[in-house]
Amino acid sequence: MYKKIDMADLIEELSELPIKTQEAVLKNLSESMIPLEIDGNVFMIHQDVNSLIDNLISQIEELKNKDILDAREKSN
Repeated sequence: MYKKIDMADLIEELSELPIKTQEAVLKNLSESMIPLEIDGNVFMIHQDVNSLIDNLISQIEELKNKDILDAREKSN
């Protein structure tokens, strides 16, 4: 399963990094993270991950539609 992450632990880990790295991490997080709700839980994910999910969903829909068309052609 997923490990529950405590914000205090994340802040502590971040504080151990060099200041330039901290700034880069925080800038990236503030610019690129978006919320994703799954079963009532909200997760912050990177925009690139969201794009990947959207593309996978589109591909699945295309495959479903192709399967439906193929099944119709076989029944005729």
